[in-house]
Amino acid sequence: MTTALFSGDALGRAAANGRMGEWLEAAGIESVHVALLDPSGTLREKRLGRPAAARAFERGWSFIDAIGWWGPDDSVWRAGGSEHQPARLDTGSGRHHPFEENSVLVLAEFEGPLAELSPRYQVRKMVDRLAASGLACEVGWEFECIVLEATPALESGELHSLTPVLPANRCWSAQTMATDAELIGGWVTALSDGDVPVDHVCAELGPGCLELATEHRPAGRAADDAAWGKLFTKAYFAQHSLVATFMAQVSDGFPGLGGHPSASFRSTEDGSPVLAERDGTLSKTALAAIAGVTALLPELLVMAAPYPNSYRRFGPGNWAPSTATWGIGNYSCALRVVADDPESATWGIEQGLEPPPPVQAPRDGREQECGRPLPRDLVEAAQRFSESAVARALFGPRFVEHYAAGRMAEAHACNRFVSAQERQRYLRNV
Repeated sequence: MTTALFSGDALGRAAANGRMGEWLEAAGIESVHVALLDPSGTLREKRLGRPAAARAFERGWSFIDAIGWWGPDDSVWRAGGSEHQPARLDTGSGRHHPFEENSVLVLAEFEGPLAELSPRYQVRKMVDRLAASGLACEVGWEFECIVLEATPALESGELHSLTPVLPANRCWSAQTMATDAELIGGWVTALSDGDVPVDHVCAELGPGCLELATEHRPAGRAADDAAWGKLFTKAYFAQHSLVATFMAQVSDGFPGLGGHPSASFRSTEDGSPVLAERDGTLSKTALAAIAGVTALLPELLVMAAPYPNSYRRFGPGNWAPSTATWGIGNYSCALRVVADDPESATWGIEQGLEPPPPVQAPRDGREQECGRPLPRDLVEAAQRFSESAVARALFGPRFVEHYAAGRMAEAHACNRFVSAQERQRYLRNV
């Protein structure tokens, strides 16, 4: 099956003409994995054979509406019953399945009232807002993960004795990349086979820690890359009896992990970059975008840090921001600007804002006097998001209330957990 054949236009024409079964057979596709994203970013799917897939493309699909209230532990945080709701397959979202021959992956989304609760719907909404300003956005991602041995202690939940692979790994270690070239090379192949465009991979900070950076693509497709890239990574290492985790803070003995989007903007009129001038200085559009990000980050942080565990990383010793600051090339800031090459937040552009002064190294952008403090935990972040007038204007009141309620439910669920560290500190001493 060629990439040219497997395109959104070709799928759309075949579905509209009622010839999807013939198209799938001609393309050699035996099965279609149809997935939806839940509010936590987890992909939930069903594997459809060719006849069922043809019907889903041509007539629509359905899935249980409870997925909009699904938690990472498979609990549902709303009361009441559930029912199937109509969904449509996004013909432009298809990609090859890297772990199954003659199979493809397609994303679906609910229709009707549930549509606006979809993370992908909100991404498209922001892309459309940018287009109204004459701009197009491309995004690349950088994710860190830790790969662990699947030991009995890990499987039983006793996480105090985690065993990482690559135990001698150091940050940007050439030795790790050479010693484990076969394992790492297979990972890259799996990602590439699933149409996740790999810019680079490298050894990151500490035992078992690896980094994946994707090439930039249009924002909608890049958001899909992020979801599939994480899934493919976990699946690949699981097939090697290993566990890859993107958990922000696995334990106090491991470094904090993050996921960093790198965004660039171009004119929809001529495709020219709009954030930097030819001499490398920031444009007025760039300054307005920076102003929007720094102004709204304290209110919208919950969308980037959606778990109680996310805030474990916002502490001493981790390379994570604690204030809404920006700087040119400054790694201690929440927003690091790279403006040395013209090739390289919608709201700020629309409002024509001006940013605060940049934080210049060696000054540390995490110092409180540098900028507005970020939320300290998930409850505070969800409350700020729920109360944000700008969030409601950008994403709609229904999405804001639904997302904030889901994050509060997650915070309350995690408050019931008792960690091994708590038992060690208090079992005999209080």
